[in-house]
Amino acid sequence: MELAASDLICKLDSDIGIRDCSLFDRLDLENAFYRGKAGSGISNGQACFHKQSWSVVGGYNEWLSGYGFDDSDFYQRLRLSGLVERFFDDESLSEITQTTELRAATDYHTELLSLRFADATGRLIYMESRNTYLAMLRRWSAEMRRPYTVQPGATGIDTVVLQSFGSDYRWADAVASFLAVVRVSGTPQNVDLLNSLVRQYLSEVGGF
Repeated sequence: MELAASDLICKLDSDIGIRDCSLFDRLDLENAFYRGKAGSGISNGQACFHKQSWSVVGGYNEWLSGYGFDDSDFYQRLRLSGLVERFFDDESLSEITQTTELRAATDYHTELLSLRFADATGRLIYMESRNTYLAMLRRWSAEMRRPYTVQPGATGIDTVVLQSFGSDYRWADAVASFLAVVRVSGTPQNVDLLNSLVRQYLSEVGGF
């Protein structure tokens, strides 16, 4: 994002097509941003915003990886910065529907744990939960972004090299991963408790 030449940023997933490029001429981005919405014709991860808006809130949360909540977390911080949230017209973009089996494997391995799920849906629920709890543990800001260097390539394609995460991330990830395991495999009472905490958090920051 930071290396983009344009002030208008359009972030789309790789399975999204643009039906009509004049869409971008019609967007009103004055103190606002556009996004997709789960359950509508355009999924949650699609977004249009000014580069400056992205920079002010620190961009996407670099602690979040894999599937789920990275886009919702970004939209929450844009709203909290004072921007108006607007939604894409359902006819402006097209999407190739992917099966759950294509989107996720059934196992998950990190430095701290290894998990095997009964099916791909279980892994997606785990990863979305982990990212949600990780975002709740510490609100992302521009100051938390990792420093990087840019290495120009011979073919004209630059390589961006990020510095490693510090210990704050490592242990926050461990706590979030534990909570996500409880969310996927815990007793109904514990799952309900975690869900109530998430609902309270989302109500305070403006929901999805």
